[in-house]
Amino acid sequence: MIAADAYEQACRTSTLHHMHPAAFAPLPCKKHDRDALIAMYERRMGPDHPGRPVYEEARNRKTKCPMCGVGAVRQVDHHMPKSIYPYLAVVPINLLPICSDCNFEKKDRAPTCYEEQALHPYFDDVDVDRWLRARLITRSADGRAFQAKALDSPASWEIEFYVDPPSSWDVQFAERVRSHFETFKLARLYEDQVADDLPGIELSIEEAFQAGGAPDVRAHLEGLARSRARLHKNSWMVALYEALAAQDWFCDGGFRQVAAG
Repeated sequence: MIAADAYEQACRTSTLHHMHPAAFAPLPCKKHDRDALIAMYERRMGPDHPGRPVYEEARNRKTKCPMCGVGAVRQVDHHMPKSIYPYLAVVPINLLPICSDCNFEKKDRAPTCYEEQALHPYFDDVDVDRWLRARLITRSADGRAFQAKALDSPASWEIEFYVDPPSSWDVQFAERVRSHFETFKLARLYEDQVADDLPGIELSIEEAFQAGGAPDVRAHLEGLARSRARLHKNSWMVALYEALAAQDWFCDGGFRQVAAG
């Protein structure tokens, strides 16, 4: 209970980096006790074991992984790794629903400073403000980025996702969000989602263009962004649709080249 209370307090005050591993583990000379604590999690959380309802409850808290917002929850992981903090091995608020990709990227590491603390889905609400943005980049044949205009045919294009926190945020907190974004490789993950999403909305964009040209395409995309933002302000789709709506080349017909790949 002492370890669980200390952990919860650290979560509420974003001071997980101050948690000394020695305070959350048996003495080094009692390695057997440390191993037993870890084994207790693995045994008691298994199918048909007493702790399985706790495992299932944690896994079912979310359907989408709270660390990335994309992957389906398949596993439960420890926010603070049980290998370093054995006393937290079976503490419910240290058990997070997570997708397999994020579980792999997270690894067994503990934060060494404030900025390295991964966002905790039970304690950190970062969807109050907009911080996730995207931009459509068009490139010439020599790889240089340029601002494409209507009827231009860029050699390539790409969508770039990035963290753009509001000016009201504390600098350290902004860096913490960036660290989370980089640790879980969210830019690459969201770019992969774009490749699947754009072909699916090509028809609706074409219909908007035929009805009223670029202004109607822009209005259509902005409407999609507003609709998605009602559920999750920092969804990759909100950032994507806003970025496309802001790009004149895309709205003026460039969407056809983008949809074609």
